[in-house]
Amino acid sequence: MLYAWVDGEKRAPLAKGERTTCRDCGGLLSAVMPVENVPHWRHKAGDCDPWSEPEGPWHLGWKERFDLSRREIGLVDGATGERHRADVLYGAGTPKVTVLELQHSSISEDERTSRETFYRQEHRMFWLVHIHSDDSFLGHNFGISMDFGKRPVELDGKTFSVMRWMGRSVQFIEKWKRANAHVFFDFGGHILYLASETVAQRLGGPFQRESSRCASSRAMNSSVPSTGPTDRGWGHGRHSTVVGTSAV
Repeated sequence: MLYAWVDGEKRAPLAKGERTTCRDCGGLLSAVMPVENVPHWRHKAGDCDPWSEPEGPWHLGWKERFDLSRREIGLVDGATGERHRADVLYGAGTPKVTVLELQHSSISEDERTSRETFYRQEHRMFWLVHIHSDDSFLGHNFGISMDFGKRPVELDGKTFSVMRWMGRSVQFIEKWKRANAHVFFDFGGHILYLASETVAQRLGGPFQRESSRCASSRAMNSSVPSTGPTDRGWGHGRHSTVVGTSAV
């Protein structure tokens, strides 16, 4: 975790050896000041959120776009006592209270589904998935699949493009198409919205071996097309995607 409460202030660690207490579980936290990564807090007895994973500059950069009061918010299931820490929770106290999960590393289908089940009980949920290496097979396949010049479709004032997924392996894209929350990709300076099943149908789907995407830029809460929080994934049909893009 990047932030903890120290003497009434929520902040990142400032020096090696600092200690404080986790407000979520009461466990002891110690400061970690790595040379090649961002400072963070570590639970002495293991993180109280089993979904916690190593975080770096990408996570920090996105979290810092939001007020400190909205970053790393502990949530508890009142019925089961299950506890997890949302990367960002904004809109608290409004009908559009939303969890934003920042995903830099690979995630299993089971964990993705578990997170959606937990966070969507009382909130809208967005995924922001980092496509972080142009040199990787995933980054390469993602990049060559981006073709916004073909089949542009206007919907609710936004431009979507129907594209063909070019990768040999479809596991990555198929997994995110099955998501039950809104999915965005952070790729090459653009934020790409993976069209939900409902949006894909309105665009003329289901699509076969194609995809649709719509482009948006900065504020996550203004970049979602006019769909409900229960809509799902990248168009409809194997290898299909609907997306859009614009510079961040």
